[in-house]
Amino acid sequence: MKLALGCLAAATLIATTACGPRTPDYEKTADTALSGAALDKVNADYDKDAKTIHLKGTVDTENDRQRAADVVQKAVGDGAQVANEVTVANKDEGIADDLDGGIETHLGNLVDQEADLKDDSIDFDANNGVVTITGSVKSAAERDKVGDIARSQPGVKDVVNSLEVKPKAK
Repeated sequence: MKLALGCLAAATLIATTACGPRTPDYEKTADTALSGAALDKVNADYDKDAKTIHLKGTVDTENDRQRAADVVQKAVGDGAQVANEVTVANKDEGIADDLDGGIETHLGNLVDQEADLKDDSIDFDANNGVVTITGSVKSAAERDKVGDIARSQPGVKDVVNSLEVKPKAK
């Protein structure tokens, strides 16, 4: 009997250790927190590569927009960054798409003017002033430079820098 219990305990320990800690479901945690805060028109989309929760949807006031970000950040803690792409009804809707398209074009032009960046694969996606940068660059310094360029532009509220560093083969 003791042998059987010992084997069962050992098997449980091995299974627990082999599986390791589970990654939290940040998207579900965020959606639950938003629902609990009566922000049902906002949804969360978790980008595991960038460790970023993108908040999308439409709310009635700027206060609700900010509250959505605060509620989700509190729920997930330091485990993920929150990109607040929520639109305020009757305020942002009419001009958001035009501004976002202009931001994307402007950032693309700025990068093309940089000799050390123009041959890199860099894409910008703006949503309600939140810019997500994807693609690849040759160094961490280039990655940081692109992020700094994006953050410094008018209309950019937040930047999610998901650029990969892929040094060129010699």
